[in-house]
Amino acid sequence: MSRLRNIGWLPLLCALALPVFHCFPGGVVMEGGFVDHAGFIPEATLTNNAPFDYVCPDPDEVKRRQELKEQGLPVPGEPPVRYVSVTSYQGGCEQTASSSVYYLFHLFPATPPMDPHYALGLAVQKLEGDTMINIKTWHETHYYSILGHVRVFKVKGDVIRFRQRREN
Repeated sequence: MSRLRNIGWLPLLCALALPVFHCFPGGVVMEGGFVDHAGFIPEATLTNNAPFDYVCPDPDEVKRRQELKEQGLPVPGEPPVRYVSVTSYQGGCEQTASSSVYYLFHLFPATPPMDPHYALGLAVQKLEGDTMINIKTWHETHYYSILGHVRVFKVKGDVIRFRQRREN
């Protein structure tokens, strides 16, 4: 009789352990909603009617540089971008970057803190632009069972370069 009583605890133990270990190998991602400003002052991205161009990645230039690299020829040092005027810009050149912090066992921050300005700088520096406009930001949380979770701050927007600075 006591043996049957011990077996009765097995399904209960499995049911209690399942929520802890169901995402152990991978992770669960929960995306937060958009954050309006997230520490950015909207006036900081105003152009004050200064002439600017949108900076977009150029896939044709990327292919050309890959061919140059395969041939052993020198590759230009500047990023493979193209400049699109405000009047002809149709969208599709948005850049995304992120900054994150990992909490070990959901309590202790194990990496440097999230920095929204670092995330913005990554997106702008990738294309060697001047600033970003039309900024959207959001948070994501990636849960990794009992190991901890990662809070990710993401930023997305259009990278621009002022014409006056580019001509100098």
